[in-house]
Amino acid sequence: MRQNRLFNRTRIQLTVTYAIVIGLITLLSGSAIHLVMIRAFARTVDRELNTLAGTVHDTLEAVLQQPEIVDPVAMNLLPGLCVVGKECSPVKPHSKIAELTKKQGYCLRLLSLKGRAIGTLGGKKHKFTDEIPTMDWETITDDRGERYHIHTLPLKTIDNRDWGYLQVAQSFDRLDEYMSSLHLMLIFGIPLAMLLIGGASWWLSGLAIQPIYQSYEQIQQFTADAAHELRTPLAVTRIAVESALDVEVIEPETRNNLEIAQRQVRHLSCLAEDLLWLSRLEAKQLPLRLQPCCLNDLVSDLEEELAPLAMAHSIELRLEILANQPIYIMGDSDRLYRAIANLIHNAIQYTPAYGVVTIRLESLERNAIVTIEDNGIGIDAADLPHIFDRFYRVQADRSRNTGGTGLGLAIVRAIVQAHHGSTQVDSQLKLGSTFIVNLPIKVTPSKISNQNKIV
Repeated sequence: MRQNRLFNRTRIQLTVTYAIVIGLITLLSGSAIHLVMIRAFARTVDRELNTLAGTVHDTLEAVLQQPEIVDPVAMNLLPGLCVVGKECSPVKPHSKIAELTKKQGYCLRLLSLKGRAIGTLGGKKHKFTDEIPTMDWETITDDRGERYHIHTLPLKTIDNRDWGYLQVAQSFDRLDEYMSSLHLMLIFGIPLAMLLIGGASWWLSGLAIQPIYQSYEQIQQFTADAAHELRTPLAVTRIAVESALDVEVIEPETRNNLEIAQRQVRHLSCLAEDLLWLSRLEAKQLPLRLQPCCLNDLVSDLEEELAPLAMAHSIELRLEILANQPIYIMGDSDRLYRAIANLIHNAIQYTPAYGVVTIRLESLERNAIVTIEDNGIGIDAADLPHIFDRFYRVQADRSRNTGGTGLGLAIVRAIVQAHHGSTQVDSQLKLGSTFIVNLPIKVTPSKISNQNKIV
């Protein structure tokens, strides 16, 4: 049913909206966490480097005697220090510095006043470029592409001469591990979270739309019941008015009032019938009698039946069948007859005198296409998305002047959709309108049978 498609589409839109909003919130939260982790890590590293550098710096300056010369006392203070051109000093077991360099990725470098490496501790024996360091925090890369965050301090001898530089660095391995874990969690967690969010959004949208759907069903049922209940009093009123008009001796003013009442009762009867018929069709209470239906015969009969109406409006009604053989579909001929008749009626009613209304039938691939084209008053582009809605009027007095109920196009769409087809419209003001009905071709003349199928 159309209302089911409407509510399902609305539910899908709500679900997508919920999912996008919650997904964006999750993404922004994850990005914020990502930045906070990086900043927290950087601050922690800076603080640790600053503490370690200060400790080593103060310890070394208390024993350094000659510029750019690492004496045995300094090597004892830094177990594992490898001096260029000499053997590395032995690493003491359970040494704090050894543990720092091994487990936490710290690296200590002693540099000459020109930036040349004198000794290295840790750093996985990687090589760094020799250049005069800056006193600012910086990030450098070793010969194997590993990044280090470095803090540099100048070193003095005991007698306050410039000895060189002390660099304390920490590898980005820990940060990379943290980030890899976070990225892995995001790669697998975000799709899972989006699935959970989508499921929750679908459930929430269903809860949100359920009261509206129930109200719509109640309104639809009320409309059908009201239309059904109105049929009897309207029929009685119509009979009474017609009986009064049959009286020969009647005042002219009274006769005029009765004729007005007769027209209004007829209009109300048509409205009640259309409402009841449309409600039952959308509720699938009117089963379609599906049988092989020849569209060539159907449009020919319509052209013959409506030709007098077109002539009465000084309209030329044309029929164009652009198919080499009869076009058959599985459908309810009576319902299709009414749908296409509504379109032709509208084209005739809204086309000025001496205009042309064309009925065209053709087939394209596996679809039968019925086109109703006119050069009438046309429809504004802003009204086109709504013209198939119930009681929608392009002009306030349009249906009243033509005696319509405002349900004709809604009935057309309901019938066509019940046949798994589609309706399209193309129109421009003062240039005319073109209504296109697409119906799937599911039978061929060789497969036609006389058996009817009720669905």
